[in-house]
Amino acid sequence: MCEMCRSNPCDARCPNADTPKVMGYCDTCGEELRADYIYTEDNDGNTFCSQDCAVEYYGIEETEWDDG
Repeated sequence: MCEMCRSNPCDARCPNADTPKVMGYCDTCGEELRADYIYTEDNDGNTFCSQDCAVEYYGIEETEWDDG
């Protein structure tokens, strides 16, 4: 049991917790990008937690062809 948080394993908020290093934050939603996390990056160096956030960042929308 941890002396600080009195949990086993440590609570994620405990300074003794074995948590991966935060490498950055998603440029769209601000979610932590940790060392154990797969992320998406564009050619301008922007980083995103998912492809959905990258699509949202650039305002890309799916549409159907208009046959009219």
